[in-house]
Amino acid sequence: MADNKQIASDVLAAVGGKENVSKVIHCATRLRFNLVDDSVPTDDEVKAIDGVLGVMRQGGMYQVIIGPGVPKVYEELVKAGGFAAEAAVDENLDEAPAKFEWTPKNILDTVLNYLSGSVVPLVPVLMTAGLFKTLGTFFGPTFLNLVAEDSSFVFLCNMIYNAGFYFMPILAGFTAAQKLNTNPYLGALTGAILIEPSFAALAGTEAGLSLFGLNVPIPLFGYAQTLIPVLLCIPLLSVLYKKINDILPDAVRTVFGPFLTMLVLIPFELFILAPLGDMAGTALAGLFEWLGNSPLGWLAIMLVAATYPMLVLTGMHIGIMGIAIANFGNVGYDAMFLMASTVQNFTASAVGLAVALKMKDPENKSLCWGYFMTQFFGGVGEPLLYGVFLRYKRPWIGTLCGGAAAGLYAAITHVTQYTFSSGLFSPLAFAGGDQANFINACIAMAIGMVVAFVTTWFFGLTKEQAEGKE
Repeated sequence: MADNKQIASDVLAAVGGKENVSKVIHCATRLRFNLVDDSVPTDDEVKAIDGVLGVMRQGGMYQVIIGPGVPKVYEELVKAGGFAAEAAVDENLDEAPAKFEWTPKNILDTVLNYLSGSVVPLVPVLMTAGLFKTLGTFFGPTFLNLVAEDSSFVFLCNMIYNAGFYFMPILAGFTAAQKLNTNPYLGALTGAILIEPSFAALAGTEAGLSLFGLNVPIPLFGYAQTLIPVLLCIPLLSVLYKKINDILPDAVRTVFGPFLTMLVLIPFELFILAPLGDMAGTALAGLFEWLGNSPLGWLAIMLVAATYPMLVLTGMHIGIMGIAIANFGNVGYDAMFLMASTVQNFTASAVGLAVALKMKDPENKSLCWGYFMTQFFGGVGEPLLYGVFLRYKRPWIGTLCGGAAAGLYAAITHVTQYTFSSGLFSPLAFAGGDQANFINACIAMAIGMVVAFVTTWFFGLTKEQAEGKE
């Protein structure tokens, strides 16, 4: 496999050299070029470079897909071309349309984009907190019984877990404000208001907060661990902050801009938006519960598990997972979409393993082993998607069959996900319940891997593809 310096050199030459590059940045998986003349690169020539997974022309940029190793390639590219190095940008960086069309599809896309852009950045926090909870459960009485339930170790694990989830309104307020390009610290303050100790203490009591002669409705359990209430508030914060700062003179904007924004926002937040968000979260949790218990609940789980790599490829998974994560924040577990996407985690890996073993061409075999290990150990699937599924087409059969089998077994045995985990540690996401839940989750993953591997072994590659002739 070519080294990073060679990849950078070959890509730079293919896009027309440094003279044809006005700017280059990178995201999590792609080099993003602003070219002087974007007709110079030939897509097939760039795709043929060893280490390149694909190309895209999007957002006014020429995008070269490298995979998770792109930061090192970018570093070499900057050296080779003498470009100014910049920090990584959002993976979903795109130009907004010049004029928004108020169609149902555009409105839905905008809502899902906002929801996912606000929630997905929280996943590392949720995953970290969840793994600490898993450690306490795994070594505690429920599983290995190596430490007592009242031990300091279990206490510490639970404390970190609770910290990650309890303060979710603050974290979500920050990320949502970033998504809408407004002040993220005011976004965090908007979330902090909802879980301020004296206000939170009013939840479930007869005493209420009275403002302007009206009583502020407070949920029975308060707003801790919720997402939707604060997410409803941040769009209004964004509008108010911009309008007020446009009106105020420069001399007083720094002090009075944030103050007046919050002064106007807080009554709307406490009286209207946060209570509406609580009702929406409750309704969403009810919908998931109803869907899971409905006669067709198994089919929904099976379909998500079977098609999840396709959803990732199209970007549709972001909206679905955003909604699922918001629901997870409300109830603390998931037996639908998050669970379905997690149990199928190893099916794509099994496809990559089968392709790597079947491949006879040494160079392609080496690449496929890399794709497999990236997916299996790290849970990063884009190299496998572009390098195997899109390139050879037929491996889709394996992941569809394996994912469907894993999802079906998980649905029948009512597998529930209690924390967040990915890659090699995916089974730990199911360790929050009893042993039967953990065992059934592992069986579902094993079924998915076996079915995906066997299907791919017999039907995933043509003879020409295995020999590197196609």
